[in-house]
Amino acid sequence: MNTTAHSVPLSVGQEAMKVAWQIDPRQWTNIIPVPLAVTGDLDLDRLRAAVDALGTAFPHLRGRVTGEPGHHRLDWDGAPAIPVTEVTSSLARDEGVREAWQTPFDLLAGPLARVQVVTGPGWRVLLLTLHHIVADGASVLLLLDALRQAYAGEPVTVPDDPRALEAHALRSARLAEGAEGERLRAYWAAELGTGTAPLTLPAEPADPPRPTLLSDLLPDDLVAGLRHRAAATRVSYVTALMAGYYALLRRHTGSSDVLSFLPFHGRTLDATRQQVGYFVNLLPVRARLGAADTYTDVMRQLRGRVKNALTHGDLPQPVIMRSAGLVGPRARDLTHRSLFQYWHAGLRDGLDVMDLRLTTPGSTATLGLLDIESTAGFTLAVMVRQDSGGTRVLWKDPAGALGEPLLKTLAAEYHEVLWTIADDPDTPLLGIVATAGAAGTTTAPGAAAPDDADGPAGSGGDARLLAAMTELWQDVLGIDDILPEDSFFELGGHSLLAESLVLEVSRRFGREVDLGVLFSRPRLAEFTEHAVGPRA
Repeated sequence: MNTTAHSVPLSVGQEAMKVAWQIDPRQWTNIIPVPLAVTGDLDLDRLRAAVDALGTAFPHLRGRVTGEPGHHRLDWDGAPAIPVTEVTSSLARDEGVREAWQTPFDLLAGPLARVQVVTGPGWRVLLLTLHHIVADGASVLLLLDALRQAYAGEPVTVPDDPRALEAHALRSARLAEGAEGERLRAYWAAELGTGTAPLTLPAEPADPPRPTLLSDLLPDDLVAGLRHRAAATRVSYVTALMAGYYALLRRHTGSSDVLSFLPFHGRTLDATRQQVGYFVNLLPVRARLGAADTYTDVMRQLRGRVKNALTHGDLPQPVIMRSAGLVGPRARDLTHRSLFQYWHAGLRDGLDVMDLRLTTPGSTATLGLLDIESTAGFTLAVMVRQDSGGTRVLWKDPAGALGEPLLKTLAAEYHEVLWTIADDPDTPLLGIVATAGAAGTTTAPGAAAPDDADGPAGSGGDARLLAAMTELWQDVLGIDDILPEDSFFELGGHSLLAESLVLEVSRRFGREVDLGVLFSRPRLAEFTEHAVGPRA
C-alpha cells in the first residue's frame, strides 16, 4: 500500500452518489448491507481488533467526502476507526436487520463503513454495512476474506493501493468529457437515443405500501438443465437466466422493447482487479422481443447485446444516460424500472459465504450470508446469487410499489419459463398478460407531462433571465426542453459540467458565481434567481 496517500478524487459515479446524498441525506439507496447469521462463539474483542485491521488495510472505508463542489475527494487523513457496536432488537430477524442497516451515513463526517452485532429473539447477525461510494459487490468478497484473516490474527493479504482508486477516478472523468470516451458516448447515444418504452407492471401494492422481498432457491435439477441448455446454445448460464427474466418482463408489461440494467464489474484496469472500492457500473441492456420469438432467439439476442454493452461499459452510467438524452426525473422513472444482478459469491478461492469460519485458538464462529437487500433505486430488482448453497433468486420491491401478489406471480412464472428454456427452448414466448391501466406508468422524454408537472414557470424572477439561463443550461448539458423546476444534477450534470456552467454564467451574464450556489440550489429557476436575479 502507498502509505503517503490519504485522499483520492471521486470518480464520475461517486460524484453522482454524492449529489444524490446531498439532495436527500436520509436516503439509503446507495447503502450495501451484508448480513451474516452467526452460530457458535463470536469473540467481540477479537472482532473489534479484526475490524480495526480492516480499517488500516483499507483506510478509505474510514474516509469522508471533502473539498469544494467540483473538486470532491475521498479523504481518510486522521479518520476515526470503523465503529463496532452491539444492538439488541425485539423484532423478527429480517425486520431487525433492516432497521439496523437503514441508518444513513454522513458522507461529510464518515466513516463510510460500520459493523454491528444485532441480537434478537432466537437469532444473531453480524452486519457489515458499507456506503456504495467506497465499495461494490466484488469488494464484499474481498472484505469478508480479509475479515477472516484478521480475526484469526493473520496478516491481511488482500491488496490495497490508493493509486488504483485515483487512476480509476481520473479515467472516468476523461471518458465522460474527453476524446477518449467519444466512441463510447456515440455507441450509447445510438443504442438508447431512439427512446424506450415504459415498463408498466400490473402492480397490486399494499395500503400503505411496504417493502417486499421474496427469496427463492432454484432446484438443483433445474440448474443442471439450464447449464446444459446454455452450453448447447453456446451462451452463458447467466444469459439463460437473463433470457427468462426478459421474457417474463415482456409478458407482464406488454412491451416488446424491454430495458433492464445489468451491473458490470468495471474493473478493467489491472490495478483494480483485486482492489476494494467502487468500480461497478450499471449498464442498460435493451432487447426487442417479438411474438414469434423463441427462448433460443432471446438467449442469442441477449448474448450479443450484453457483449456489446460490456465492450462499451467503461463509460460511467450517468454519462451513458446523458449521451442518450435520458436525463431528468421523468426519464429516470422511465429507465430505472428493472435491475437484473447476477452475483457469483463463490468466486474467491477458499471463501464460502455460507460457511465462513471466524476462528481463534479456542473458539469458532460460523457465519452464513443472508439475503442482501440493496436495490440501487430500481422499482424491481432481481438478484441471482450463486454460492455453495446453489442458485438463489431474490425478488425485491424496495418501495412497495408493486406489491407481494405480483412478486409471487413473477417468482412462480420464472420457474416455469426457466424449465421451458431447459427442456424446450424453441417454444415461442408466453403470451402477454399485462392489463391496461397498470400501475407504474411513466412519461417518456419529450412526451407531454402531466398537468401538475410543470411547476411555477415564473419562479426564477425575470422571464428574460430565465429564458437566457435555460438556453445556457441546454448548451452545457446538450439537451432540450429543460423546465424551471428541473435539477442540474438530475439532468445528468456532474462536477466537470458544473464548473463549465458557472464559467459560462460569468462570461454571458457578467456575474461571478460561486460553484456552491449550483450545489445548494440545483433547480433552474432557483439557481437563476440566486445567481443572476435580484437576490444575486
